[in-house]
Amino acid sequence: MNNNIQTADLCDDNKDKQIQVLSSNFKNYGGLKKFSGQIVTVKLDKSNWLLLEMLRDEDGKGRVVVVDNAQEFFGVVGDKLMAFALKNNWTAIILNGYVRDTDETKNIPVGLFAVGTCPLRNFDKTDSARDIELNFEGVSVNTGDYVYADNDGVIFTKTELI
Repeated sequence: MNNNIQTADLCDDNKDKQIQVLSSNFKNYGGLKKFSGQIVTVKLDKSNWLLLEMLRDEDGKGRVVVVDNAQEFFGVVGDKLMAFALKNNWTAIILNGYVRDTDETKNIPVGLFAVGTCPLRNFDKTDSARDIELNFEGVSVNTGDYVYADNDGVIFTKTELI
């Protein structure tokens, strides 16, 4: 993981590569402001159980989990999942959805990009899938792709840039 990320320079230096840029609707609610890593994808239907179990039980090995919750209005990630992510070596979470406990998550050195906040969570166990192509906000992301993020934004690539 390289913490000296400059997404603008990466875009300039790699204009021959297919770079996708995540919408500026996403903001960082985590304590890690610059990060990069290989991606693991998760598709959720309201419930965060699959994500919780993955962050709690699996060594992230410096990877970044990209989660699509279709912007269902529930807080999917909060301080507990962020603590699991930190403990198990996950670099960041990028969520097409909402987060909660942001007064705490901003102090945990894990990246956490999301579209907004919602204090309500979903308690039902619903269907989820892992390692499938995600399509949201104009980007397509697969497990094994790469992500680079800083205060300018989030970019996705099929190949490692640095």
